[in-house]
Amino acid sequence: MRRFLFIVLILFIIGSVFFMAPERQAPSAENPYSTLYRIMQLCGAEVVEGEFHYWASLGTCADIVTLADLETMADDLLARIMAREPAGEITGNNSSLPGGGEERSFTAEKGLSHALYQPDGSQQEAPVYMMAERFADLQSGGRMRLLLQRMEQEGASVVHLLITVNQEGGAQQLSTLAGRFPSLLGQDAQNGNMSFCVTGHLNGELTPEEMEELCLLITREIGGEQVQSISDGKMISVTGYTPDLGDYLKAENLRINLNLAMRYDEYLDKTVIWAGTPLISRYY
Repeated sequence: MRRFLFIVLILFIIGSVFFMAPERQAPSAENPYSTLYRIMQLCGAEVVEGEFHYWASLGTCADIVTLADLETMADDLLARIMAREPAGEITGNNSSLPGGGEERSFTAEKGLSHALYQPDGSQQEAPVYMMAERFADLQSGGRMRLLLQRMEQEGASVVHLLITVNQEGGAQQLSTLAGRFPSLLGQDAQNGNMSFCVTGHLNGELTPEEMEELCLLITREIGGEQVQSISDGKMISVTGYTPDLGDYLKAENLRINLNLAMRYDEYLDKTVIWAGTPLISRYY
């Protein structure tokens, strides 16, 4: 039980970060993936994975009272997304898709689902926190994780949506897929935001000093400003701002829309580099 509560706490913290709206919302000067791929080219890294995160508030959703309600909502949203995937055969569970989509077969995998009641253990009608998680393989080749969280926020019970799509290899098509999510969810999603991340490998080991120097050089090469860096002796993380990436967060009066991180992986014998915007929304 303690382990589960720890997991819920971590998810809540992650959710709190994800649902921060950008300080400024403006069209990017170019496709975010183009800038992230340029970073990989500048440092000579092989791109091994791409991913994006889409998060949005779904409002109070008064009809979501029980965990079963939240799970049904997760299944419906997953089916709507799968309905918009390119035509083709997907084996698995037959599902009739809502919203006028064609009938399609797909496999939905259930993840962690749980309701958290008051600390005293009283099983009141409405839990103080609920989550429902689903996974599916997309026709485009990506692996999707859909997470719904219902939590107390400013005195109201609000449902939040987080979608993560990962794809191994170059995965440049993820940019097009990411652009479809706002229109796909329509009015159901409020204040939706996205983050992008590309992972690359460099042969051999770089020292922390070499990692920091390389990250700073790359950031400045692409016009990065207000650059800040931190290191734990094994990993280096650099944040900054570049007009090429448009939207940004603001922290302590600094604009942030670029995040680079590097760490040596002993098992791979490679130095791993992550490039994300506005922040890297994953463990590194």
